[in-house]
Amino acid sequence: ADGGGGGGGGGGDAASGVRGFWFDFGDRTMGKRRAGVGAFRAPFVVAYNADYEAQYDKKGRPRPSRPFNLTVVCVPTSAGRSRAIIFGGSQPETKEARRARRRQQATEAAEAADKKPPSSPASLLFKLLPVWLGHLFSNRFLDSDLAFLHYQEQVVRTRGGEAAGSYFMPTQSDRCIAALRRWLSSHAPSGLPASSASGPHAGLGPLPPPIYSRDALFDHFTQHTSHCRHCQAAVSALADWRKRTYRVLAAALLLGVRFWLARLVGVACLGLLRLYVVVEKQFQVGEYKHWQNH
Repeated sequence: ADGGGGGGGGGGDAASGVRGFWFDFGDRTMGKRRAGVGAFRAPFVVAYNADYEAQYDKKGRPRPSRPFNLTVVCVPTSAGRSRAIIFGGSQPETKEARRARRRQQATEAAEAADKKPPSSPASLLFKLLPVWLGHLFSNRFLDSDLAFLHYQEQVVRTRGGEAAGSYFMPTQSDRCIAALRRWLSSHAPSGLPASSASGPHAGLGPLPPPIYSRDALFDHFTQHTSHCRHCQAAVSALADWRKRTYRVLAAALLLGVRFWLARLVGVACLGLLRLYVVVEKQFQVGEYKHWQNH
């Protein structure tokens, strides 16, 4: 089935240690297969670097494809809460890898008979999207896992603090999660609640009670918008556009009695006002419905 996220593990145990571990993964997302390597760099960083399966057009030419690079810095801020800093970017190249890449590019340029295929319309459109819209997509991505992670962590603590004994994790995709849990138990005793640790490594304290209100759990304003200048600017811009749309709507209502074009403008204004409400709400609270995620 299609889906995002890290897939089949492997290699986590072979390269584990106090500094973290690495793992292989492969999955299918947005109809494309990808495979690569992930790394947990203790104590806060998880990085994914992968390539998509090659795809070709009708003439047999390879379609443009960008590698998948994602890094997440997850910093605990209080008991049960963390700040996630998400960005894309490839791993720095070594001098040998850079020379090899340049030689390959020179060879391909010399052998190419046709021009390089243009970028796909989707990639061109993505470059034109405003920053705040990308943040809304990121919030939705985080919402898809937030509820599960929140309640599962609560269950783990109530069942003794060991994930392996609290959940049945038999698949390949569970291996890197199991490796992370073993790393925490072995190298990060300060990550345990105060009731399970003592001395200077008592951690951040016990977890707060579970949050059962969806508005509180998916509070985008407190979690992101109030800290983000791009999203705050978008909220202000939406308020300005709403005022302008109301003025245009008022003019359309006055002229709509005589001109059919004014009526169309009025209908468009009503649609825009509805769109403003939908978008603005995403800056306040998420509405991700997990039971509709097929």
